[in-house]
Amino acid sequence: MGEIENRKIRTLMDQKERLAIAQWILERNLAWIASSEVKVGAIVTIDMAMLGGLAAAFGSLKIAERTACIYLLALSGAVPIAIAIFCSGMSLLPRMDGPERSFLFFGRIAQLERESYSAKFRQVSDEELLDDLTSQIHRNAEIATLKFSWVRRSMWWSFLSVIPWIISIAMLMKR
Repeated sequence: MGEIENRKIRTLMDQKERLAIAQWILERNLAWIASSEVKVGAIVTIDMAMLGGLAAAFGSLKIAERTACIYLLALSGAVPIAIAIFCSGMSLLPRMDGPERSFLFFGRIAQLERESYSAKFRQVSDEELLDDLTSQIHRNAEIATLKFSWVRRSMWWSFLSVIPWIISIAMLMKR
């Protein structure tokens, strides 16, 4: 084999390796996105339990015992929890804006007829596929970053709610 043929084989192998690495990176990004949603499930479960406990303690008071101070206590425990739940919800919003053309993004694939997508996919070059993969990697990295920023906010609001929640529960149960 001549030098030119060796170079072509190396380039072809490099391209296939790049495709495999890009696919692996995309799968990792998608796993990060999924893990953010698992964290949200745990946060919302704990926050809802705390909110339920607060509501039960507040509900056990007689109407005459519900003073402005009691309302303030209940709100000081409930508001940070409500904000945490809101932040959790924001992290779960689907991010549907993908590239204009893509062989990988489900939103663009669904816009095509099955036969049309299949025919186009069979004709796509490795270079085009690598470009599409790297675009998807970048977009999913942006999505993961945004989701985790909302998860982080949700966790902070949940942590900040613990002290006012404990004080509220203690004061409400004391009556």
